[in-house]
Amino acid sequence: MAEFREKYGPWAIVTGASAGIGRAMATELAARGLNIIAIARRQTLLDTLQQELSENYGVEVRTIRADLTDPESISKIELLTSDLEIGLVVPNAGMELSGAFIHTSLEDNENMLKLNITAPMQMAKVFGAKMAARGHGGMLFISSLFGYQGIPHVASYAATKAYILSLGEALHVEMKTSGVDVTVLSPGLTSTDMPANMPLDFSKIPIFSQSPEQVARTGIKALGRKATVVSGLLNKFYAWENRLLPRHFPVALFGFLIGRAFKRDHHGSAGNNPDSAPMAG
Repeated sequence: MAEFREKYGPWAIVTGASAGIGRAMATELAARGLNIIAIARRQTLLDTLQQELSENYGVEVRTIRADLTDPESISKIELLTSDLEIGLVVPNAGMELSGAFIHTSLEDNENMLKLNITAPMQMAKVFGAKMAARGHGGMLFISSLFGYQGIPHVASYAATKAYILSLGEALHVEMKTSGVDVTVLSPGLTSTDMPANMPLDFSKIPIFSQSPEQVARTGIKALGRKATVVSGLLNKFYAWENRLLPRHFPVALFGFLIGRAFKRDHHGSAGNNPDSAPMAG
């Protein structure tokens, strides 16, 4: 525990910390002795989290209310944390977008790119440089099982997670020489608000749900040990089948499964909780 805090402390930033995987991440890191900067849009939930972590683990907790689709949000976070030594960054906040790509709105797609790609990239650039200068630290990216291949009906979302997977894998190698650990966590179906609000009947997809706590522990345990980790045994099979089969096969398979699972004629909608990484991270 002390070694973990020395390596990744004293402060950790977690975005999307108000619910789901982000909340579980903040809790797991607080249990390991890190002070937490919890970032999300919903201040009431942040206040509750702050009280719980402070009382249960005796750590300091700061909250920042921010919309990460705002181009100025990362600069705001950097300014508000300029007096702290940030040893770990978990850019967890994300949103999903379901439906046929041509029927989803341009605005929703652009907001998803800002939240799922631009904000994590900016955080890695800003805080990764500071960690490298100190010679220690860590970044735990949240990709998705859907980041391992194209996924029809959630095409743009899957593409954003492929970017995070590729970026994290590369930074794992690049930043190792600077003493900074980079790991990419790819969850599958997770029991958060996001999949609950998706127009999918997940019982028609051969996939098992995990709790946010299970997912968070998997990612944190892999930090400093692995470049990438997929949470859940069946999910690992889905992620790695691309190495055994022609790439078009799993794309077509997931397209069939997800198309069959839509509950109704659905043209496309965005997940409504960009505070918390959704179904597959």
